[in-house]
Amino acid sequence: MEVILKNPLTLWLRWIFTWTFYKLRNSGKNNRIEYGAEISGVRLGHYSAIYKYARVRNCSLGDFSYIARDTQVHNATIGKFCCIGPQVLIGLGEHPSKDFVSSHPIFYSEIGQANPVIVSKSIFNEYPETMIGHDVWIGARAIVRSGITIGNGAIIAAGAVVTKDVAPFSIVGGVPAQHLRYRFSPEEITQLEKFSWWNKDLNWLKENAEAMRDIHTFLSQLKSH
Repeated sequence: MEVILKNPLTLWLRWIFTWTFYKLRNSGKNNRIEYGAEISGVRLGHYSAIYKYARVRNCSLGDFSYIARDTQVHNATIGKFCCIGPQVLIGLGEHPSKDFVSSHPIFYSEIGQANPVIVSKSIFNEYPETMIGHDVWIGARAIVRSGITIGNGAIIAAGAVVTKDVAPFSIVGGVPAQHLRYRFSPEEITQLEKFSWWNKDLNWLKENAEAMRDIHTFLSQLKSH
């Protein structure tokens, strides 16, 4: 059976089916789904992209956001304009680390990660939802723990292991990830959050693309309107 499931022709046919299903379901959204991407239970925004061999399950991907090659994302809500790099792991699941005598899922899960299943129902939340705001950049090979909230405009450094919530417009890095600095001043962050440029339409983005290159120019234009 394994030989059949991993046969190149089988893999190609499965991808064709997935690609066709999501293209039809999201007709007119200009999505990009590259070969080998494994996706299920995914809601796609306009102009969103999932690259080769990414595995995305039970997620929502906002407008203009992309998930790079070989990345895995489970049970996450991802905002608009997010850049998720290659080989990133997000929301792969939790194990109990206190109270339970053992961390093995045989004692609390009905999913059946390892046979047999000996509980009648799941009694531990293995996959809490991970919330990722708008305009978030997550660098290559970062790991984001399930149930984490990452604020708008945040940057996660490559290789970081994120074990707690990340504040809006902050930059974090390291193992475990620590706050390094904020991208902008408190006043600038407040203005950006209030204006929420990520909710503007494509015409507005085109008209204001040059101003987006400099925070001072951008905020000056806001004040003049």
